Amino acid sequence: AGDLEGGKSLSGLLSGLAQNAFHGHSGVTEELLHSQLYPEVPPEEFRPFLAKMRGLLKESEFLCLEFDEVKVKQILKKLSEVEESINRLMQAA
Repeated sequence: AGDLEGGKSLSGLLSGLAQNAFHGHSGVTEELLHSQLYPEVPPEEFRPFLAKMRGLLKESEFLCLEFDEVKVKQILKKLSEVEESINRLMQAA
């Protein structure tokens, strides 16, 4: 069950960041994402993770503009690594 919750949280986090970055929904704040999706994760661990996710979104935005299979595979690998770290955080909590 922890793996599914981690996946849902990651999906929600990426969706929230995309809403903020690409659609201008300023109500999607760091505090909201943290409290709704990862309340058990300490803020000092959540902030670097959030920064990493923002970076991945920016990279993926550029991928949409210039499709490159190698870059897509790199992004998917990074997302997989991030999901694994989330699962470890969830299990440790």
